[in-house]
Amino acid sequence: MRFLVAWDGSELSTQALHATIYTLARKGDQLLVYHVANRGRYGASEEFELESMQARLSSMLEEAEDLIVLVQRKDGIIEDAAAPRSPQPAGFSKRSMSDLLTVHEKDGAEAEKVSARIIEFASVSNADLLVMGSMGTKEASSSTYQRTTLGSSAHLAALKAPCSVVLIRPGYRVDKKLRSVFMVAVDGSQHAFGALQLCCDWARYDKDEIVCHVFGPPEFTQPIEEHCTGLLQQLMQSQKVEYAVIPTELEDSAGEHGDELAEAARQCRFRQQAFLVFGACGRQAENGLTSPDASPMSGGPGGRATTLGRVARWCIREAQCSLIITRIKSQVPQPYGLLRSLTAP
Repeated sequence: MRFLVAWDGSELSTQALHATIYTLARKGDQLLVYHVANRGRYGASEEFELESMQARLSSMLEEAEDLIVLVQRKDGIIEDAAAPRSPQPAGFSKRSMSDLLTVHEKDGAEAEKVSARIIEFASVSNADLLVMGSMGTKEASSSTYQRTTLGSSAHLAALKAPCSVVLIRPGYRVDKKLRSVFMVAVDGSQHAFGALQLCCDWARYDKDEIVCHVFGPPEFTQPIEEHCTGLLQQLMQSQKVEYAVIPTELEDSAGEHGDELAEAARQCRFRQQAFLVFGACGRQAENGLTSPDASPMSGGPGGRATTLGRVARWCIREAQCSLIITRIKSQVPQPYGLLRSLTAP
């Protein structure tokens, strides 16, 4: 899997990088660390000068020996930072600190320009997962907030990124000894099943927990619950991963407000290493038409509100916990229950 971490040197974006190295990535995964240079943003602070950031990154990646660190060269080619080049400079090391950070210049003053560069690079680099630190949009008006984090760029990138997105929020603690808890929302869509599969892939042996929230009326959710339970039972046997499947019948207004996961979000907030996990698209597209990834069990348009289509926007705006928002790159429909890999072919 290819991870793209948007890093600007701030405390929260550094936490996102640590979360990728110590919690999310597995041996053999690829890591790209990307920075949109914003000259003048941090005044005369030497800490955020590119040379200082390169040195900090080099130090942090010393413990990422199991990962393949990638970088985009000046010619646009993305390759292993440790790959030898000819001729090799004197004192060449396996991971020279000037080889680890991909830097692009920011053009324009708007936050949208930063998010646009991140989204563009996520597409160009064929990233499977974009990881960012995010305070949430409620803090966007704070001048201090604007100076110390990627700000609203994380919000916009999460909504428009071409790949799955992880948003690390304040309160998330990176500790390999802690149990990771994945609270997964499932509504029958392929994106939701992709979210569940991703958590199953990431869950560590005899360490982590998956809580599956299935949304909709009983006549719709029963086969989905059975499928989730069967999958998680297999995971329990092979990985000793604790799990629970919780059915939730939506209120009539849930589809309009997108607050189906409010209680799960509150539970996540008070856990030190927990994620609220959901698909970026629900069973029906936001334009009111059936989504290309709709489950054959959705019942078609006009049924009760059982879609999680608006959850992404609500969670990014309101939830104060860390989030995983999954997107499946290929939109070719599949039979119900067939889980797909989120990695690039």
